[in-house]
Amino acid sequence: MVVKTVPIVDVEQSLALIEKGQQLAGHFPDEEDMGRARRILTGELSPEAARAEVRDALAQLGANECATGRG
Repeated sequence: MVVKTVPIVDVEQSLALIEKGQQLAGHFPDEEDMGRARRILTGELSPEAARAEVRDALAQLGANECATGRG
């Protein structure tokens, strides 16, 4: 009999590690970034959907900069 196990993730500890790793690399994730990471860890959001959220946010940022003449 094969039993499939699901790893248990300590979300708070994982988030702390993610945030510290990003800081050590010179990145400073904001609340939105950390919320996205939390939703991935809890299974509320797939990594693919998270990438789509980031792409959409970057596209909006680019559109805003072009509209204001900064892009």
